[in-house]
Amino acid sequence: MSQRCDSVAGRDEVRDALDVHLSLLLWELGFLPMPMASAINDHGEYLEALMPDAVVLSGGNDIGQTPERDCLETALLIHAAACRLPVLGICRGMQMINHHQGGDLRPVSGHVAVRHRVSGSLVGTTGREVNSYHDQGVLDADLGNDLEAKAWSDDGAVEALRHRNWPWLGIMWHPERDSPVTEADQRLIRRHLGGTALSISKGAHS
Repeated sequence: MSQRCDSVAGRDEVRDALDVHLSLLLWELGFLPMPMASAINDHGEYLEALMPDAVVLSGGNDIGQTPERDCLETALLIHAAACRLPVLGICRGMQMINHHQGGDLRPVSGHVAVRHRVSGSLVGTTGREVNSYHDQGVLDADLGNDLEAKAWSDDGAVEALRHRNWPWLGIMWHPERDSPVTEADQRLIRRHLGGTALSISKGAHS
């Protein structure tokens, strides 16, 4: 799982950071989250040692803002493609999937710290309400190679996408920021990642 990179003001220090709610969500759904250090640049050896069964690209940071994170996530996507691993991209993570596939981003308005409706095959024909925390987005014309939109907001922004050939899913909302996490998002994550060997049985550890 990738993390955001934060520079600490007044110190020569860059920290990897991850919302604890995302780690807890994955754990409660039966997965073992393993945050990856952005500064380690020997990605091949790193991934060979970890041998992940799935990839989660978390939110935070704009693409191009933190080159070390961009490089790590690019390596993760290359590895996922080679091994046909499931990928879940959340907010920036969806943008990174699109960027990796040659797609574009553009500024969007009315998508920061609001809730809005999304509709499409991923969320059902009647749609549902989700949170939104981004000022860059994707329209249908911006989609990268082999990607297809699966949900849209009412203003036409793509809110979810899938890869046509690989088990890659991107969503623009943050399931971990809802309290409690919606049952719809729990089902979505379980369904997408649940077939991996990453799944664990907590009962075996009690």
